[in-house]
Amino acid sequence: MRLRTSTLTYLLSAVFALMAALTWLGAATADTDTEPVKTEKTFAERFTMEFRALTYGILQEPSNSMQNPGNNFLQVPRYLGDLELRPDLRFDLDPLELMAKPRMRLEYSAWTGADIREHGSKWDDDWYVNEWLARVRVRENLFASYGRENLQWGPSFLFSPSNPFFQDNGRRNPYVEVPGMDFGRVVWIPASSWTLSSIANTEEGRNKPNGPNPFKRTYALKIDYTGRENYVSAILSHGEDSTNSFGFFGGWTISDAILLYGEGAITQGSEALYPKKDSSPLGARMIKLHENSSKLEPVLLAGGSYTFGTNGTLTLEYSYYGPGYSDAEADTYFSLRRKAAGAIRSGGLVSALGQMTLGQTASTGLRFLRKNYAMVQYTQTNIKNSIDLTLRWTQNLDDRSGQFTGLITYYLGKHLELFSVGTVMAGGKDAEFGSILDYQWI
Repeated sequence: MRLRTSTLTYLLSAVFALMAALTWLGAATADTDTEPVKTEKTFAERFTMEFRALTYGILQEPSNSMQNPGNNFLQVPRYLGDLELRPDLRFDLDPLELMAKPRMRLEYSAWTGADIREHGSKWDDDWYVNEWLARVRVRENLFASYGRENLQWGPSFLFSPSNPFFQDNGRRNPYVEVPGMDFGRVVWIPASSWTLSSIANTEEGRNKPNGPNPFKRTYALKIDYTGRENYVSAILSHGEDSTNSFGFFGGWTISDAILLYGEGAITQGSEALYPKKDSSPLGARMIKLHENSSKLEPVLLAGGSYTFGTNGTLTLEYSYYGPGYSDAEADTYFSLRRKAAGAIRSGGLVSALGQMTLGQTASTGLRFLRKNYAMVQYTQTNIKNSIDLTLRWTQNLDDRSGQFTGLITYYLGKHLELFSVGTVMAGGKDAEFGSILDYQWI
């Protein structure tokens, strides 16, 4: 059992547990004393709890690619079973507001076939607080807060390029929570249409870096304007690794059926790994080629949606990802992966070099591997008052690999829902979308 919470998080959880106990005691004494009824109602109005229990199984097929030959490198399990308890607690003690989202997770993993674990399986449990927050209203239009949050914004579905903190926007699978990070924020609302936010990302929280770099603090200034038929935001950010970025997004309502939007960022330099040919045994290596570069790399996304009355919404997006590999870099990258996979089987020092290299090629620090991507999505909710459906295709326009995702939710009354998420890769095992999994069905 692992407890991944700070002392402050433990105290918050204890406070909320005490609040729940006081609520129960107030309800128990409500019938015998007239005066406590008023106190209990007042407290109940301030304290809220939503509780979700989530359970699912996963069947997936690890890809036998050069990134994971024989599944002996990444050792992806074939089967997974998961049970999660997700209480959301909130206490509004005006002008102070407290929030916590403690989590309990029990997971079963099983490997089959020729995997290195040879039909092995294991149980694992995790107890943690994914989000918590303490926020105070300093004035009617000024708020200050600190805590662990999943801080998301932007209209895009594919990903949110304007967000310097999170690579995953959680929209591919809404049933999997995005791990929270620790933020301090000051929010000022000078007018009804304008909001200014000062944001400091102080700790990684539960969101571990996906790439070669350790966590480094990032500071941002966010300006939002919201009109009747349009909105626009700008985000200036600076990292302690000297990475500077200017992000932006906006949306325009053309009609009741048509919505257009855009999102992007311009970043100076890159901390990601790039392949570079050399005279080493593998003929190349992964290095931070643009670490101190002053070159500006744009990431741009343009999208639009059309709603067919009551028959669903069709969304199209195109993204240009400037930091991604060029054709020449991609050729060097995949050639390096193939040689590293072969080196693992040879043994000795070359095998160790191959394992290190495959670790680097699996976690380059890039959100996408190449430069040009497109997405088409169809969503329809409330089908026969009980079904939500989402179908999505994501296409890598450079290596022609793709990913299909289908999500369906069936509501059984007010408290129970059934869901399924299926993902299928296309385009080959040594392309971007086919390197880790062939398919996954939740």
